[in-house]
Amino acid sequence: MAMDRRNFLGMFGAGLALPRVVARTEAGVLVESEAEYGGFLVEKLSGGAVPYEVDASVLKAMSEKANVFSRNAWDPVRREILDVEEDVGHRNLVELEGREPNQTRLDYALMAGAWRHAQNGQTSNDYGWNTVGGMVRGTGLMELDRWDPAELNMTWEEASLAVRHAAQFYGASQAGIAELNRLWLYSDHHSSTQEDRGRAIPVLDEDDRFEQTEDAWYIPGSMNRVVALAFEEDYHGICNSPGRLASAAVGDGYSRMAVTSSTLADFIRALGYRALPAGNGVGLSIPMAVDAGLGQIGRQGLLMTPKYGPRVRIAKVITDMPLVPNERIEFGVTEFCDVCMLCADDCRSESITKGPRTWEGTSPSNNPGVLKWYVKPEGCYDFNGFSCSNCKRSCPFNKPNNSWLHRTIRAAIQGRIRPADAAMVSLDQASGYGNQVEDTEFWKMDGSKSIASREKM
Repeated sequence: MAMDRRNFLGMFGAGLALPRVVARTEAGVLVESEAEYGGFLVEKLSGGAVPYEVDASVLKAMSEKANVFSRNAWDPVRREILDVEEDVGHRNLVELEGREPNQTRLDYALMAGAWRHAQNGQTSNDYGWNTVGGMVRGTGLMELDRWDPAELNMTWEEASLAVRHAAQFYGASQAGIAELNRLWLYSDHHSSTQEDRGRAIPVLDEDDRFEQTEDAWYIPGSMNRVVALAFEEDYHGICNSPGRLASAAVGDGYSRMAVTSSTLADFIRALGYRALPAGNGVGLSIPMAVDAGLGQIGRQGLLMTPKYGPRVRIAKVITDMPLVPNERIEFGVTEFCDVCMLCADDCRSESITKGPRTWEGTSPSNNPGVLKWYVKPEGCYDFNGFSCSNCKRSCPFNKPNNSWLHRTIRAAIQGRIRPADAAMVSLDQASGYGNQVEDTEFWKMDGSKSIASREKM
């Protein structure tokens, strides 16, 4: 039996496991999807509502020069600290090899291999603005007019679903679409790979110009959509934190970010639209992902997704393709994080606050104007070269949906039952969840079952 285009399109929905509507709420609808949300009831917010609060009189676009990665390049204090940290890493590898748990040559080798594409992305064209792969150009796709979904009797809602499907086909664990909030773009670009590391390049919006020059980056206002991409990090690798296997899980996430975002950008370019792939650069990934309906912000300052908790890395593709945004979501993160202190308790650098949400932080790398828990990124980075994942390891949202205990915690979150939240956290901790997985245990596992999503734990 031949498959018509409409039925073929339905395969996209099947691949993404569209959520089932359970009930309507004052703010939107309650939906559930084991495949997309990992067993949570999720409230999809309607009418453009967002799951965060901002002070419009304070919130401004952040300078890239202020983030901790850029400060590592130009801030003399940061450079001195990093020189000491590099010596520690060398000593762990060379002097203590074979005697220090979770710092063996085998562990370091896994970490080094995992970072390969991530490091290439910093020096190659993986995140290039106009780089087009050979087959996209060779097939003549770039010479055609812009693709119109009506050609396949598709709506833009259906075309947007197809783009999300393509993102997951290319390697993203999850994908969402948002209207680009230009406050999330950096106000200027700071180069940390060139000799003039202190140079700031304004990000400008001028007519329809889309170009990188020596003096400015031009991102036209027509590029008003962003496809946010989340990449699951290996569960058992993260559980080895602060060992090198957690660093390997982080590096693998960064490498997949570079490969998938650049590939998705080529897909969009082949359809005749502009696409700008980015990892940590160009703008703030977490609020873009929140706007794209991938999750909420947790106490540890990370994106909290329903299915993977904070155990994801984020990339994005900014485009002028008129995609239809996804609804933002809420699933009880703020209420739970108000009570749960496990990530703060397990943060050896004390970078995570145990206090309430505030409108500003204490670090020059914090951008004020959003009501949230502000962290100290300097302490986080310096403890383990920013690959420490203790806060992810200990977070109850990180744990696969594998026990009555975790299902009970999720039920408490769904019901907004604050007193029960604290009790469930204590029970979950008492059960031994969140303890470090030693590398000796990791290396005995079946590698095909290392990613949590590939097994029933």
